[in-house]
Amino acid sequence: MDVRRAIFERRSIRSFHDRPVDKELLIKLVEAAIWAPSGSNIQPWHFIAVSCEEQKARVKAFAPGLTVLPPAMLVICTDMDLCERKGGRLGRDVLSLMDAAFAAENINLMAVELGLGTCVIRSFNQAAVQEVLRLPRHLVPQLIISVGYPKKIPVRPRRRDVAEVLSWEGYG
Repeated sequence: MDVRRAIFERRSIRSFHDRPVDKELLIKLVEAAIWAPSGSNIQPWHFIAVSCEEQKARVKAFAPGLTVLPPAMLVICTDMDLCERKGGRLGRDVLSLMDAAFAAENINLMAVELGLGTCVIRSFNQAAVQEVLRLPRHLVPQLIISVGYPKKIPVRPRRRDVAEVLSWEGYG
């Protein structure tokens, strides 16, 4: 699949078939994620794959943004100590979030190629999810990505026209 097609076909999927997602496919998603850009090449990420029903339910209890229990989840965590040590305040406060977002987008695009659907969730209690996943203090969950086989693909939402959002050589 070409990148343009993946970009245009990607949707936030909130309805999944019950079919489990093979471990090998989750590994492929994480392989795509680790090739995302990373500020100062810090690569502060750590990924937690969650597919056990009980553990998914525990995470969902603290994630109102997870409207359904998906077949699998990938939780993108950031090593905040590494971010600060290698990138200072900028690394900790800005680059860490950008790196998680870049990794999430690579996961989203690879999922399209693999026939999977995803939805990126930030609406969750970070401290509670950190505890549920037994993360050390320095590993902070930034995003939860639900993963599964889509029941239905939402229609493409309207996007602003390029002429509305692009300026040349300065604003206006």
